[in-house]
Amino acid sequence: MISHMYNMLAYIVLAFLVVRIEAHGQMTLPTGRNGGTLETAGDCLNYECFWFSQITTIPGPPKVNDEKFRTFNVNVSSGPLDWSAQMPWRAPGTAPVLGSGCGSAGGGATPRDNGGQPPPGIKQGADFLTLPPNDPVTWKRGSVQEVGWGIFANHGGGYSWRLCKNVEGEVNEECFLRNTLDFVGDTQWLHYAPIMQWSTTRQMPVYEIPRVTVDTGTYPQGAQWARNPMPACDLCNQAFCMPNKTWEEQQHCSQSCSGLNITQCPPGTTQFPEPLPGVSGYYTWKAGNDNGLSGYKFSIIDKVKIPESIEPGKYLLSWRWDCEQSRQIWQNCADIVIE
Repeated sequence: MISHMYNMLAYIVLAFLVVRIEAHGQMTLPTGRNGGTLETAGDCLNYECFWFSQITTIPGPPKVNDEKFRTFNVNVSSGPLDWSAQMPWRAPGTAPVLGSGCGSAGGGATPRDNGGQPPPGIKQGADFLTLPPNDPVTWKRGSVQEVGWGIFANHGGGYSWRLCKNVEGEVNEECFLRNTLDFVGDTQWLHYAPIMQWSTTRQMPVYEIPRVTVDTGTYPQGAQWARNPMPACDLCNQAFCMPNKTWEEQQHCSQSCSGLNITQCPPGTTQFPEPLPGVSGYYTWKAGNDNGLSGYKFSIIDKVKIPESIEPGKYLLSWRWDCEQSRQIWQNCADIVIE
């Protein structure tokens, strides 16, 4: 009886956590100040992915309209059914963010029921830079480095990697935008986290996929961004989620259209073609019953070039994910030393 009550309590706590972390992602390589790793990928069980900005939109007309760069409603780029026209991904880098370019606890000063709460012990809306520094990774000027991030809930869009000199009082979003890193090659990789199956730890191989790089319509002009390679589901038209609804109602409707509680889209329902068979869905993994995980969490790995001309010293590496399905931007930072 006690064991049964314990299992029920554990399930309730886990279910509550899943509701709270409906929509998040995090840096996993290198490890940032919030603690994300390749082993945790996008699971967010330690609140690594609660650093973001919402509600935020682009200040002008959409610049990313080409179907091959889009991630939601990809065949519509104008008119009343173009519901993502003001979402951050439609003009990458232009939507404003909160904090210093590394994220804001719980998405800003106002808590919301879409996961918009801060990590335990952190003030709502606190700047990411209030977290203590982590042990820095050392990179060489002119070198090629691997970077990675993991998805808990898939809002499409795309991301960039940036650097800013870590000088007190001078770290801000504009500094990061001025130092957006270029990608190397046209390939990226899916790195699956290890998973325990009974008494055996299973590690899957790393899977190579093509990267879609976007440098038109980005800010600053010509800055390189990468499209999120994982398509969400297209179960209904999100345009009908928008009229005459509160922001929270819009969120819930949009999540359902995108495949809420689905770790792989049914055949023929992806927003764009899968990069590999089975790589689609709203959640990369989902905790839902006593058997553990019903999906398989992974990180998206890219190679970036560290400029030869960059000044040596202490830096912050910023990952910025501009969403297309929601008015949200995720950011994390890691401490770096460049020699």
